[in-house]
Amino acid sequence: MAEHPHTVRLMQIVSNPGDFVGASPPWQQEMRAAVRCGAELCRRLGLPPTLASPDADKLFPVFAPESFIARMRPGDPRDPLLLQVLPQAVETAAAPGYTTDPVGDQAAATARGLIHKYRGRALLVVTGVCAVHCRYCFRRHFPYRDQAAGDFQAALAQLRRDDSIRII
Repeated sequence: MAEHPHTVRLMQIVSNPGDFVGASPPWQQEMRAAVRCGAELCRRLGLPPTLASPDADKLFPVFAPESFIARMRPGDPRDPLLLQVLPQAVETAAAPGYTTDPVGDQAAATARGLIHKYRGRALLVVTGVCAVHCRYCFRRHFPYRDQAAGDFQAALAQLRRDDSIRII
């Protein structure tokens, strides 16, 4: 029996700690050990903890895995990778026209775990977490935990109904 041309296939990725070669820890361990505090991030890099804003850290907590931090230059407050994750006071300043959903993802959610903003394309949200909390993230307020497709059935049904979707 031939498959429908728009049949959605999902590949299950199974992590097996025994599959790792070398010293790399399993990704789950990396996530558990990630730095979650701006002052701690500064301490690990030999920087003053006051460089990190506690108020910005409360609004959007730091989340930086050790493997990411290892690529930063210790003692350099202008390191680009540090600035990508370091909470700064400027983030707490009011900005005219600011919105918590600047790209309209929440309005484009057509089923739990499915964002459909553009013709022919859909984004399937499969996890409630992100591997690094980038300070510039325009999805920092997106409710990933609420939107992550648990059993995928509603999202898959929506995708099957819309044969215009070519990219997932």
